Amino acid sequence: MYNLAIICGKVKNGIQKKAIEILSGFLLDYTFEYPVCEKYCNARDYSKYRCIYIGTKQNNGYIKENSCAELSKEEEYLIQVQNGTVIIEGYDDKGVLYGCIDFYNKYLLKLEYTPNPSCKQENPFDKPLVDFKLQSAPKIKDRGIWTWGHVIYDYKGFIDNMVKLKMNTLIIWNDHVPFHASDVIDYAHSCGIKILFGFPWCWDTDCGKFNLSSINDKGPEILEIFEKEYAGLSIDGIYFQSFTELQTERIDGILIAEAVTDFVNRTAELFFEKYPKLELQFGLHATSVKEKLEYIKKVNPKITIVWEDCGAFPLAYSPHDVEKHNDMIEFVKKAAYLRGCDEKFAVVSKGFSFLDWGKFEHLDGSVNFGVCSKSMRQNRVIYKRKIWKYLQAYWLQNADKAYETVNVLYESKKGNLSITPLVEDGMFEENIMYPVALYSEMLWDCKTELGSMITDVALRDYVDFA
Repeated sequence: MYNLAIICGKVKNGIQKKAIEILSGFLLDYTFEYPVCEKYCNARDYSKYRCIYIGTKQNNGYIKENSCAELSKEEEYLIQVQNGTVIIEGYDDKGVLYGCIDFYNKYLLKLEYTPNPSCKQENPFDKPLVDFKLQSAPKIKDRGIWTWGHVIYDYKGFIDNMVKLKMNTLIIWNDHVPFHASDVIDYAHSCGIKILFGFPWCWDTDCGKFNLSSINDKGPEILEIFEKEYAGLSIDGIYFQSFTELQTERIDGILIAEAVTDFVNRTAELFFEKYPKLELQFGLHATSVKEKLEYIKKVNPKITIVWEDCGAFPLAYSPHDVEKHNDMIEFVKKAAYLRGCDEKFAVVSKGFSFLDWGKFEHLDGSVNFGVCSKSMRQNRVIYKRKIWKYLQAYWLQNADKAYETVNVLYESKKGNLSITPLVEDGMFEENIMYPVALYSEMLWDCKTELGSMITDVALRDYVDFA
């Protein structure tokens, strides 16, 4: 009986620590003892261990000496099993992390189940390891989640589950900057996740009551909010929305597309004068501007437009809503090239759990979200399960529509994309529901055949069904 050993390099940050933590947890499925974990030493005798070497060529001497892989892309990894020895090499630290996750997803799980009528489970480490090689990099550059912050009930659990799905971007929208924002940011960064906080630029939950004649002098006020609440944080950018969440093209006779472009550009210039490297993302609802794209084309190219409500599933709230899927595909093709081929294209996709607006109330001040009791979270899981059952049913029926959409976007922009599905108030911190896990795998590799992807994701023991 061999003991398991994780042989790492010089671990300088939290990302590789997270890789070791996750890999150790997966390996405990196959052994009663924690695997030995230590830095590589070429004078050490590892013959009594089944060794898993993880790291980059820069920080793990064994990988530098024994791997011939040429990794050239951010987050890319190599998994190689040869003669009983495992190498999990990353182009960078996040590549190491994602390689450790997929060593379980794409190798160990395939060996755990035998394809015979008994469906007998086997321990892959009870016999010689099967040789294997997989080199993979994400097709979609930024993959993550958009959510209101106050409906995250365990922020560490939420971020941990994002990591398992190889997500790297979190957009949090709140009425006010969270009281413990620095803690949330630091934890996200330690898990390889960049984080943006969102706040409104002259917008409320009812744009129709907004007076467009009052916006001319609002830019300095918005900048002041940023400097007071957000500028001192180590966030990776700001996401904002303005007055576009309507089903009409005009407010009081004023064309929304023209007014919002002018307002956003003038306000953004105030930001860029003082913070030239700040990432600004403009959450734009297509419903009020889709026939007036000639104005939206003029949005400052330094601003990333994040499109919402572009039509049918998976860019609509319900996975049942596929009637105008082809129209949606044609619109996103047009929007993807609106400001040139090199423009980063971003969308908030939907079809998952979302806020109950019938019970929504604005928060008067800063909150300390993501620290609720376990009993509260467990009770809310039960409450949300029926909602997930409905969503899951239509995801199973219409997964091909989501798969097609991701592929169309990928082919349009060759991966220079940000896709952040809206997953909020669905207890994601407690349960990774199957639709979210399946979609995240599409974002990692939209060229894997859909049928095998559906099966592979369903085998993961950290993925739940309603």
